Amino acid sequence: MDKINWKLLRALEKNARLSYSELAKLVHLSAPAVAERIKKLEEQGAISGYRATINLEKVGIPITALVECEVYRTKERAFKELVLSLDEVVDCYNITGPSAFILRVAVSSMSCLDVLLERLIDLSDTKTMMIMSQPVDREMPLNIEKVTSSLP
Repeated sequence: MDKINWKLLRALEKNARLSYSELAKLVHLSAPAVAERIKKLEEQGAISGYRATINLEKVGIPITALVECEVYRTKERAFKELVLSLDEVVDCYNITGPSAFILRVAVSSMSCLDVLLERLIDLSDTKTMMIMSQPVDREMPLNIEKVTSSLP
């Protein structure tokens, strides 16, 4: 992964709708060269997709929360099945520590959050943290050269 590829990834992270010619200007290459690089990044799995970023509050889903779930012994399979079926779950992370999972959920009201939590308590103890804001929202570390400099 060279500096040009990192620059392309950073630009696409900010705006996945940039054309090959716009990207080419950013990295001082031709549009066909950029297209070939992006094709290779997609084939390698470095780029796994393109999507719109939705402002949940603007579409009527103003409440987001993180829910730590300490799943009861022998209930993990049932818990995973439940989480996969819940429309309100936006992200699910399987983590280390006593809480096996952290969910990011989005709901339209506090009463909807309460109903969701009631469904989870049959399989886990929960701790809920309301998300007030998200000062950092990115897929990659900001200074990728610094982060990758320790790699062999």
